Order: sequence, then structure tokens, then C-alpha cells
Amino acid sequence: MKKFIQGSIFFLAASISEVASASSGAYLAGRQAISDHNFVTASKFQTKSVSADPSNSKLLEGLMISLIAQGSVDNAISIAEVYRDNGNLSQISQMVQSASLIKDGKTEAFLNFVKDASEITPILKDLLSAWILMGLNDEVNANLIFDETAKVQGMGQFANFHRAMSQLAAGKFDQAQKTFSRIHSDQGNPTRRSVIYHTKLLLSQSKFKEAQRLLEKWFGPTFDPEIEGLFVNATNEKVYPKTSFPETNIAVADVFHSIANLISKEADPTFTLIYSRLAQYLDFKHVDSTLMTADLLVELGQHNLAIKEHEKLSNSHPQFFASELGRAEALRSSGKEMEAIEVLANLTVQYPNSANGFSILGNHYRRLELYDKAEVAYGEAINLYKNKGEAGWFLYYVRGITRERLDLWTLAEKDFRKALSLNPTQPQVLNYLGYSLIEKNSNLDEALEMIERAVKESPDSGYIVDSLGWGYYKLGQFEKAVPNLERAAELMPVDPIVNDHLGDVYWMVGRKTEAEFQWRRALSFDPEEEEMERIKKKLKVGLSQVLMDEANETGTLVK
Repeated sequence: MKKFIQGSIFFLAASISEVASASSGAYLAGRQAISDHNFVTASKFQTKSVSADPSNSKLLEGLMISLIAQGSVDNAISIAEVYRDNGNLSQISQMVQSASLIKDGKTEAFLNFVKDASEITPILKDLLSAWILMGLNDEVNANLIFDETAKVQGMGQFANFHRAMSQLAAGKFDQAQKTFSRIHSDQGNPTRRSVIYHTKLLLSQSKFKEAQRLLEKWFGPTFDPEIEGLFVNATNEKVYPKTSFPETNIAVADVFHSIANLISKEADPTFTLIYSRLAQYLDFKHVDSTLMTADLLVELGQHNLAIKEHEKLSNSHPQFFASELGRAEALRSSGKEMEAIEVLANLTVQYPNSANGFSILGNHYRRLELYDKAEVAYGEAINLYKNKGEAGWFLYYVRGITRERLDLWTLAEKDFRKALSLNPTQPQVLNYLGYSLIEKNSNLDEALEMIERAVKESPDSGYIVDSLGWGYYKLGQFEKAVPNLERAAELMPVDPIVNDHLGDVYWMVGRKTEAEFQWRRALSFDPEEEEMERIKKKLKVGLSQVLMDEANETGTLVK
């Protein structure tokens, strides 16, 4: 498995780096588009290059990749046939041919083809073969393959998931039930998809109490609309129709989807996308693959393609909520913040009992510094969580930040302390509350103790180390402040606030030339306008005079 993943990481570079002889304008433009992951544009230029040099295997394979990545698998199949007829073999072409044979119901042809498909990775070849054999009622040979796959370290649950799903697709419901039950014993950590399909199988067999127990065991109280829907069906004893389970040549899409999941953390995202797209090709209703495809496209910077994937789901689909969250993220990533907020706001109307929708809406408002709206959204989320238990520390933390920015300090401090009661060693909360207290010259000893604890929890965080140094500075312990602020500047060398703080403490210990150097560095890193003016004044008259002027204005000496 490790070799397979490592191979996938470097595969695309070899496939897309075409030979120099094809260096036409179209070739160069296509290569640039591929570099930008702009698959639609790339395929247009690659088509021109292939027309000029139809026997060039590298160009053909590059075009295949672009077509699959944009979702034009039928066109990629045509290119794969040309590629094969030219006497070429590759992993991508054989994957495409396998998917094509399965989709067309040519199971015997597929089994004959896959025996000699030397370029396909063994796990894909084995799982596809086992699924097809199960669908042909050859349970003995199918189970032999699943058994061999399960022997690979860490692959037992993975193999049994596919055994269960292939049994389900082949209409072998009792066998599937037994396999799912083994997977969902107390051992292991099954996938969400595995639990959902086991639940649907139980509902199809009118085993409503078992379905409820399974959902409670693996999900518990949840705001996930799809899971909530299954809970409702189990409670209301609504039978899931067995005819809704897809047949083998469609359901086998799970093989491509599962492998995409398996390699996604280490493989090149374009390579993962190929697996996800082939899953969609086999089963256009495979929503988990649609959502994965969209996420991969966002990762590759192809936001418009990602949005199109999300728009495939109707608002009545059980996973519409998850898809709309993804669409909002794609819009935000493409710079369309207000459109993203509109999507999320509409989602909270359609799902008024979903805390997750309100919390994510609050995050978007907070990023845009719309703190009044963020506070309201976070409040709704916290209240909804209270109905199902306690909200997590993070919601209180971000609402605390929002309230602090709204100058509602008493309420903000209350939220920060609530977050700490839920997670006493959380370094972000310790740091933010401690730093805020220092800035307000309030409870300085307690504040410093909080930040010291935060540094122990997160010693390489520049922000937190800076807070500790600044705490010492505020307490007048300048010699203690110096090494901490120097360390913070090492960790965050281009942060204007960190460099400004280091300049201030240098001034206080008499290292005035170094102080001026740090202030100039801080200016070069684009500080906020108010801070910029203060730094310029320090460079002109010195920190001591600035502090005296500020003391005269406020009646309090501000360090």
C-alpha cells in the first residue's frame, strides 16, 4: 500500500511532462494550463497538440488526465482507445478501460481484460474483480480475494467494508448484514458511509431498534441532517426499499471512491481526483464522490468546477446541507465572500436547528469583521448545542473574540473563562485571554500565568511566545521580556507587531539603536495605520517621549 501511495505522488509529473518535440504554441499553453490545474483550458490546447501529433503517447495521456479531471470521462475513454490502438499501456488508460467495461455491463470482458492489466495497481484490480465476481454469484472466489486483501496490515476493515457493500449490491442481504455486524463491533473505527449503509440495510429488514442502536453507538446526538433523517426513519419505523440499493456495476463505484479516500492525504490531488471522477462516472448519484471531487477541485484552485459539483444536489437531498457548506467554502476561497454568506444564511433558514450552520456562518462574518452579526450567529449555535448537551470550547472562544472586538469586554471575558472551564489547557484561549488582560492592565499576574501555561502547551507558537514577552514587558520585567520577544521574532520574523514589541523592549533596556532597527523592520511589514503612526513617532522622538505624551493624554502611563 505504501508503495502504491508513493507511486501515485510522482505519477503525474511523469505523465504530464511531455517530450520537447511537441513544443508548439498549443503545447506550451496546455502545459501552463496543467501547471495551473486549469483542466478545461488544458484539454483544449492538448487536443490541438494531439491533432498535430496523434501518435505521441505522452500527449494522449496528458489529454486523458485533463478530460477525466474535468469530468469528461466518455471523451477520455475515446482517447484511451486511441492510446491502446497505438500499442501503449499506462495506469490511467487501463483504469479508464476497466471503468468503461464495467459501466457497459461487460463483466466477462472486464475479468479477461483485468487479468492482463499489468499497469493497474493490485488493490484496484483485486477489489474490482472481487466485486464483479460477487455480482456474478461467484462468492467463493470473491471472498478469497477479500480474505487476501484483509490480511494486509491495516486493511481488514477496508476489505470487509467492500465485502459487505458488494454483497449488498448483489442482493445477498443476510450475508451483508453479518459482514456489517463484524465491522461495527466494538473494535475499530468504521467509516461514516459504512454505518449509513448498514443502517439502511437494517431499515430494509424492518430491524428498527437495531438501526437506532447502531446510530446511537456511532453518532449519538448530532446536527447532521442525513443522520438525523435516518434516526427519524428508524423511530417512525419507515422501511428502506431494497430496490434503492444500486446494482453491482453501479455500486462498484465505491472501490474508486474508497481508494481516493485512502490516498488523499499523501497523493497528488490530481491523481486522487482521477479516482473520484471515475467513481462518479460509474455512479452519478454517488454523492460522497461528488463532495470529494468538489473538495479536491477547491484544493486545486478550480472553484468554478467545484461549485458546479455542489450545484448537482437538490435541496431535498439528505446531503444537501453538507454540499451547501462546501459550496460556501468554494465561493469564499474564490473571493466571493458575500455570496458565501448568502448561501450560509439561506442554509440556517432551511435548517434552523443546525448549530453547525450557525457556527460556520459566524466564522464567515468574523473573518469579514462583521462582529455584530457574528455574535448573533455564534449565540444561536451555542443555544442549539445546549439542547443536546454542551457547546464545545471553540464556540465560546470565537464568540469571546467577537465580543472583545465589539468592546463588550465583560461578556467576552465570561466566554473565554467558559472556554477554559471546558478545556483548561487550551493554549489559544489561555493566550488570548492572558494577552487581553495584559493589554487592559488587568489581573497581570494571572494573565502572565495563563500565557506561561500556553507557552508550555505550544512552545513554537510565535504569537504565544510574543504574548509572554509582552506580559513581562507590561510588568516592567524587561530583562525577562527580551529573550522571549527575541524568540518570538525568530518564529515570526515578518510580523509587524512582534518586531514592534521587540523594538520597545530593546529601548527599555538601553539598546536604542537595535530598537530603531526593529521599528523600521516593523514598518516594512505593513502594520495597521494606527500602529504605523505610533511607530513613526517612536522613530522621531523615542519611545520614552511617546509614553509620556500618551500618559498626558490619558492620565495613565501606558507602556
